[in-house]
Amino acid sequence: MWNAVVLAVMIAAAGVYTTRNLQAVDQAHQELASADAAEVGIYRNAVIDYFSDHDVVNTSVSTASLKSGAYLPSWSRLYQQSGALSWTNYRDADGVIYVYATSLPPRNLAAELARLARNSVLLGVYDSAHATLQSPVYGETHIPVTALSSLSIPNGAPVWLAMTK
Repeated sequence: MWNAVVLAVMIAAAGVYTTRNLQAVDQAHQELASADAAEVGIYRNAVIDYFSDHDVVNTSVSTASLKSGAYLPSWSRLYQQSGALSWTNYRDADGVIYVYATSLPPRNLAAELARLARNSVLLGVYDSAHATLQSPVYGETHIPVTALSSLSIPNGAPVWLAMTK
């Protein structure tokens, strides 16, 4: 009889531990996604500042130019990273700035980016089957992203639009 009671208590304790462990893992993933989204916001602001100072179109700005021009803050992970960034940019002939992922992020950043962008319609995901931005909040936005069709962007990659100041 006591064996059954001890076994029941041990199973209950294991269940509580497992539940709390899963909650901790989910919280850690949420914090990582939030930090990654914040870095995208820093990168986007740096690109906007660069193109506000340099009126060039049909081009992108390199990370080296953002660093040397002090557009990226020196304390950011993006500035300190020596390898290629996961994000790049392009400015089309109309002056629209596209900040997009060069590969699918390891974590789904759509929700965190939408929160950071305050559910802006200018944030979405790239879908090569559509010629418009697909918002994680609003769905079809009817905002054309045809300027990106010639670039190698993976389907489902986050895209954040902007204009100069």
